[in-house]
Amino acid sequence: MPRRYGRPVGVGFSAVLQMASLASPPRRQQQSPVLSRSALKARNALVLEHLPLADALAYATARRLFPLVEREDLIQVAREALVRSAPRCRAGDPPAPYLRRCITGALQHHLRDRVRLVRVPRRLHEQGQCPLGHLSLDASGDGEPCLLDQLASPEPELGSSEAEQQLALEQLVEQLPAAQATALRLTLLEGLSLRAAAERLQISAMSVQRAQKKAIAALRQQLAGGG
Repeated sequence: MPRRYGRPVGVGFSAVLQMASLASPPRRQQQSPVLSRSALKARNALVLEHLPLADALAYATARRLFPLVEREDLIQVAREALVRSAPRCRAGDPPAPYLRRCITGALQHHLRDRVRLVRVPRRLHEQGQCPLGHLSLDASGDGEPCLLDQLASPEPELGSSEAEQQLALEQLVEQLPAAQATALRLTLLEGLSLRAAAERLQISAMSVQRAQKKAIAALRQQLAGGG
């Protein structure tokens, strides 16, 4: 049974440190300062402490995108990002949130630049061909009806009784004060949240909620025949 936070075969810590120093481009090697013996020791201790974090982020990404990505590749990317980011942690601040952001960003860049999230045969990929294509909705083939004809028909229009009820509701809303009617229309009829309605009206969300409650109470009173 594999461990959740383990060290996979072939991706050892020493190999990651060596790869991080050799695989970096020349420009980055010139810009990165040389670490002293004490700083190097502190970096290594920080990397060893947060190695389970890097492995956990790599495992989660591999599970989410299986079988499109190789787990060992993601582990290697995550550990390399951990080694590169550890010396940049600020003293006095917790290193885990910063390292998590750096490792996650490195994994996302790797997926964007190196991974084909739609797996196609290697032969077709090398030839520049792809079996996936776009099909028009009104195109038909093999005697099948077109996709446009297979779509669900639109909802039928309201009947006379439903239209009359909606008209009566609109008339009741028109009788409300302007603030209450506007809050009711935006939140219930248009489906906006309290915050979105407040931003449109340039008032607080609490004011919109109070106006909405007053409007609902007034409608209930009118429907109950209380005037």
